[in-house]
Amino acid sequence: MDQITARPMHQRAAAVAFIAYAAYRIIRWTYRRLLTLACMSPIPYGARAAAPLIVSYSLEGDAYFRADGCSQEVAARRKAGADKLSKRFDALTGPRGKALNETLISGLSDIRFTDTNRVPVQFQAETRKRYQVAAVTSSSKGCVLIDVDGGQSIDVSGSYGVNVCGYDQYKQFVERGWARVKELGPNVLGPVHPIISDVLPKLKTISNKEEVSFHMSGTEAVMCAIRLCRFNTRRKLIVQFAGAYHGADSASRRRRRFRAGWWDGVQPGPGSERANSDVLYLKDMHPTALKCIAARSDEIACVCVSPLQGLNPGSPPPSDLVLLDAKVRKTAEKGNAYKKWLHTLQQVCQKNDVPLLFDEVYTGFRMAPGGAQEYYGVNADVVVYGKTLGGGLANGVVCGPSRLMKRFDETRPLRVAYVIGTFSAAPLTLACMAEFLDWVSRPETQQKYALATSRTDAWVHSVNKVLAEESLPMRVDNLTTVWTVLFTQPGRYHWMFQYYLRAEGLSLSWVGTGRCLFSLDFSEEDYEKVKQALLRAARQMKQDGWWDGDASASDISKIIGKEMAWQMVAQRLAR
Repeated sequence: MDQITARPMHQRAAAVAFIAYAAYRIIRWTYRRLLTLACMSPIPYGARAAAPLIVSYSLEGDAYFRADGCSQEVAARRKAGADKLSKRFDALTGPRGKALNETLISGLSDIRFTDTNRVPVQFQAETRKRYQVAAVTSSSKGCVLIDVDGGQSIDVSGSYGVNVCGYDQYKQFVERGWARVKELGPNVLGPVHPIISDVLPKLKTISNKEEVSFHMSGTEAVMCAIRLCRFNTRRKLIVQFAGAYHGADSASRRRRRFRAGWWDGVQPGPGSERANSDVLYLKDMHPTALKCIAARSDEIACVCVSPLQGLNPGSPPPSDLVLLDAKVRKTAEKGNAYKKWLHTLQQVCQKNDVPLLFDEVYTGFRMAPGGAQEYYGVNADVVVYGKTLGGGLANGVVCGPSRLMKRFDETRPLRVAYVIGTFSAAPLTLACMAEFLDWVSRPETQQKYALATSRTDAWVHSVNKVLAEESLPMRVDNLTTVWTVLFTQPGRYHWMFQYYLRAEGLSLSWVGTGRCLFSLDFSEEDYEKVKQALLRAARQMKQDGWWDGDASASDISKIIGKEMAWQMVAQRLAR
């Protein structure tokens, strides 16, 4: 009888325990999701939701010049200024450049893409007619680029971050590197050239990591780093912060196959249609983000940081697409504030056993000889390098601890993380890398970094002083030798400034990244030339009326909203 009465008691106890456990799981899940919602960046999610709905349309004729609701008088000034600028652009490119540019436009898909994304969609058709941007360059001398017709321009693009020490220096790296490996040849792959003994120890010392993996590009290296973090932690979720660019994404654990793309998953904002259930976008420098990382640590494979966000943390760079929102841009306090944030983030990651990954493809050897780790005094778990490290050749490098660099599972022989590449650690690439590492480790190089940073700081102060005195609605800001233009009033035509800069002889990136660069070979005279070119461009743009619209940021947003809504309705009715 006692056994009979005891059984229901055991069953009730088991039921209570099950209910308590289920309640705990529900409360825990809810708490995590509430934390996530409190610090999640809406940018990539909103962009993905809007992408299938927003349709293309063009503002032409009078509408092209009055998109912010300006007066007819201002529109007439803008048109006259645009006509003059168009003639200046036509004179910038000689006959050989124009012919080659036509060849590129008609056959190179990369150019077709960049030409489309240089300007907000509403203005693309008319702008393309007026300003042909050619970039067929045949030689360089110092910081000056020379096109096929002999035209010269000062390069402030920095080749998207590659050019740290100056193009002439890279030419020497390649020449000396080739001399060191030419007996073997550039494409004897598989065997490792002994020059790796000059590269590997220096990379381990600079990165303060145990192991190194070589790759063919910074994008590929980011793919590798994220894939290895997922593989070795057995977690699928990666965290990145709003506004950061990381070049690529890696495998989905559900499918067990390699998936990658410049925009897929990791790349936030317009353009990425990939499902992002394994990528979590959090607000930068947000205290709740730290709580979220701690609470969801058992799901997170790594926290991926772009240290360049110290320039404008939490916000995308002011690229052409971002300027579509026509809001006033503000740079959050950088320097010490961002450094403190990174140190706190590192502590949270260490405490909760979450790998911290520094994507230094851009900042490595740009911010300091030891990259952002040295600049901010933060030792990340994994660091990715690229761009300038190759000494003039394409490359990518991942440095990390042995526990996160494993590509196989000792206990499960069929668990393997395939990360391979035919030209990884190619002899010529390693030779040029060795030359660069030798250069960057010299004491006099440290002095060059310090001088370039101080010159850039002084340049920014000098430019901003004139901009304020002349009531020009912009300012410049910098982080070491990286600088950017920020606008101090709302406007729908900020993207036009890049064309005025080009007309003044400054060479910019093909796609507006919102960031410009000074290489270490810029002299004080070169800085002054860039300053005067920027000021002339700003004065002319103001004179031509592009900042004379009376609309506020909210007014401009409403105008754009009405345009898009009308176009969606009109195009549906036309079907």
